[in-house]
Amino acid sequence: MQTTLGILTALVLVASAFLGYKNKEKYELQISTRQKEEDLRDNKRKPKLKATLEQRDDTKAEKEKYQGLAAAKGTEVEAQEKKVADLKKEIETKKALADEQKVKIDALNAELEKIGSLEELVAKVTRLKNDLIELESNIDVTTTKLSNLIAEKNRTATVIKGYEWENGWRNASMSSPNLKTRISAIFDSYGFVTLPVGNRAGVVGGSTLEIVRDNEVIGKLLVKSVEANTAAAEIVPNSIKADTVLMVGDSVRSTMPPPPPPPKKEATAPAGAPNAAPATPAAEVDPLTGAPVIPPGGALVAPAAPADADFPAAPADAATPKPAEDDPFK
Repeated sequence: MQTTLGILTALVLVASAFLGYKNKEKYELQISTRQKEEDLRDNKRKPKLKATLEQRDDTKAEKEKYQGLAAAKGTEVEAQEKKVADLKKEIETKKALADEQKVKIDALNAELEKIGSLEELVAKVTRLKNDLIELESNIDVTTTKLSNLIAEKNRTATVIKGYEWENGWRNASMSSPNLKTRISAIFDSYGFVTLPVGNRAGVVGGSTLEIVRDNEVIGKLLVKSVEANTAAAEIVPNSIKADTVLMVGDSVRSTMPPPPPPPKKEATAPAGAPNAAPATPAAEVDPLTGAPVIPPGGALVAPAAPADADFPAAPADAATPKPAEDDPFK
């Protein structure tokens, strides 16, 4: 009996050892397979990282380009101010000459009472009046040129302020205050989302964005990579509101508040007033920055996002939840 039990016990131990050996082989095989999959994923991520670094270098080069343009505009403003000062001196000279001519006309009118040859006096007075009219016309032309130069100076200053305004929030690692977009895809397993806009819409790498639903902030994003028309942002840990699930189509905005609107100014010059400055031209937009060109006396306004593909307010189907997209790194 004891021999039989010993044999059974030995068989059980042998079977256990055999099963353990087989389980070990399967476990080592699973470890090897997982390692190969991780290596393959890392090899696919490297080109994406390289593209992101190249995009960063392009953004730096574009920033330096705009700074150079702003410096050139500053030199142009100084030249325009010098021209304005020269024109003011010329206007003062013309006015002094007109006053001198008026004195001569008054003296001739006084002599007219003493001189009997009316025809000669009429001819002289006519010539003097024509000279005075020509001088006044020259003054009007000069005044108009001065007004146009002042308007050009104000437009140039506005372009420079637009560059300074954009450089300000970019250098502060903040996205554009005018940024309004929506989440285009969510990758829960990796903890990040993608946006349908990028650098051209004012998204800045390293900036923090707010997720808004029903006019309430429900979470925050940290921009990790930016391309020309797309961006990827990491979901800030512990920032999602309790019992809230992010959805494709949730609104996203910058944490930097937009500037207040400029005060409205009414024109005071009466219509048809003599020597009046030309009417303020319609609002213009700088082709490089998209910043509005403010008329003389206006206040600096942040450039509004134009309604085109560079600054989309939201995708057309953003209100409809979409399934999560495939991992772009695979």
